Amino acid sequence: MYSYHTHVHSLYTVAVSRAAAVLVAYERCVRHDPEDAEFPDALGELRARFGDLQVAADALFAVVPVEVAAAGELKRHMHFGNVFINIKGRPDGWQNNGQLVLDRDLPAIFNAFNDWYAAASGIDPELVERLHPFNSVAHINSASREAWAIFKTRLIEAFDLPGNLDGHKLIERLFDGDDPEVATLSKRERQGYSNLLKGLYSLNRNPVSHNDAHPNPAEADAVIALIGICLSRIAPPEADAGR
Repeated sequence: MYSYHTHVHSLYTVAVSRAAAVLVAYERCVRHDPEDAEFPDALGELRARFGDLQVAADALFAVVPVEVAAAGELKRHMHFGNVFINIKGRPDGWQNNGQLVLDRDLPAIFNAFNDWYAAASGIDPELVERLHPFNSVAHINSASREAWAIFKTRLIEAFDLPGNLDGHKLIERLFDGDDPEVATLSKRERQGYSNLLKGLYSLNRNPVSHNDAHPNPAEADAVIALIGICLSRIAPPEADAGR
C-alpha cells in the first residue's frame, strides 16, 4: 500500500541505512593520517556516502511538516558534516555527530511524524491498542474481525441500541430515515457514512467474517483505518456520541 504514511516510512528507512553507511565510511577515514596516501581514497568514499545521506535527508525534509522536520538536530549536524567533510576535508572535526544522526536525530523525526500523523488523522486510540496483539503476530484477518467487533460494540453502546443490530440494519438505524440516531451530522454527511459503511460491510466484513479468506494486508489496513476514523468521529471512546 503506497500511502503518504508508507512513503515517509520508506524515506526514513533509506535515510537510516545511508546514515549507517556514513558511519562505516567515517571510521575507515579517520583511521588514516591526512598525510597518508590512502587518505584521499577514504575521504572520497566518505564524501560519497555523506552525499547519499544528504539526498535522503533532503527527501525526508521535503515531505514532512515543518514542525516534524524541526525535531532533533539533523539539519544542524548535516551542516557541520558538510563543513568538515566536504569543505575542510577534516572529517575528525565531525566527531560524534554521525552517531547522533543515526541514534537520535532520525528517530526524533520518525517519532514526531508518527505523533503528528496520529493526531492529524483522528486515529482511534482504543482500536490501535486492541489490534496491537493481532498485528504483532501478523494475524491480519483476525485483526479485521476484531476491528469490526469493536466497531459494532462501540456504536451499540454509544447510542444505546439493541445488541442484535448489525450490518446494514445497524447502519440504517444510525444514519438513514427521518429519525436517525446520529442526528448531529448533516443529511449529506449521514448519507456519506451510510454508503461508505454499507459498502465496507458488503465488501470486507462479511467475506472476512464468514469465509476462510486469504488475507490481503493492504485491504485490511485501508478498512481498519476507515473504521478507526469513523469511530473517532461518530463514537469517540468514553464519550456521549448520541443525540
